[in-house]
Amino acid sequence: MASMNLGSQPSRPPPRGNDSDYLVLTPERVSLQYEVAGIGSRSAAAMVDVALQGAVLAVMLLIFALMAGLFGGAGRSSGGGAVVASIGVAALVLGTTLVLWGYYLFFEIVWSGQTPGKRLVGIRVVRENGYPLRPADAVVRNLVRILDGPPAGAAIGLLVMLLNSRAKRLGDFAAGTIVVREGARGGVAALASLDAAIGKSPAEGVSPSQASPVLSPADATLVRDFLARRAQLDGPARARLANRLAAGLAERYGLQAQLSTSSEEDFLQRLVGR
Repeated sequence: MASMNLGSQPSRPPPRGNDSDYLVLTPERVSLQYEVAGIGSRSAAAMVDVALQGAVLAVMLLIFALMAGLFGGAGRSSGGGAVVASIGVAALVLGTTLVLWGYYLFFEIVWSGQTPGKRLVGIRVVRENGYPLRPADAVVRNLVRILDGPPAGAAIGLLVMLLNSRAKRLGDFAAGTIVVREGARGGVAALASLDAAIGKSPAEGVSPSQASPVLSPADATLVRDFLARRAQLDGPARARLANRLAAGLAERYGLQAQLSTSSEEDFLQRLVGR
């Protein structure tokens, strides 16, 4: 869960907080503070994910056994038993690989840095600069899971997490990601404050007639905060906030023509160079 400080920032990076804090200084000189997810919460999420994977694999093995019994006899009677067995084993190996590796990749991309276990525990993978996880980041961190992920590499992953203050595993180092806590009540409060702030006047000295405006720190923070949190919103709320934010900023900076040629979220992404 991130908190924001919109005061004037020094030229150096913000000071390091306690061991559970992770501070990010955006290009707009806005300090974002996250609470790092520790080994306990990450282990709890991993146990949930492993249990779900185990259940899926058990169902796959049961189906494989039933199919082997069903087609095995037919294959032996027709002389194609070896071919049927080879196809079945290949399908089982492929399915197991997809479950063990594709599970994390699929959910972290679709749920923007969360798996069922992470969502249940209330943690999320984000990039080190505070932005949401990208598909390429998810691919990298999950490729490294071969070395430090359960079941075979769990000990390696745990050791690496113990040896650094941010509880990062090898995949996090490779992808430039970090796992943070996500408080439900804090998220709702932050989104409510974002909604209320959309109608505020621009910061002093910002000209609405700029062709390619540099957003004020407050406006840039609103946009980045919405883009980072949009995956947590249901469809109507997400569309409503995107519409209000895009329309307000387009009017404020004289960009109605640009907004008319793209969707609200694409327009917001372009405003902050994402």
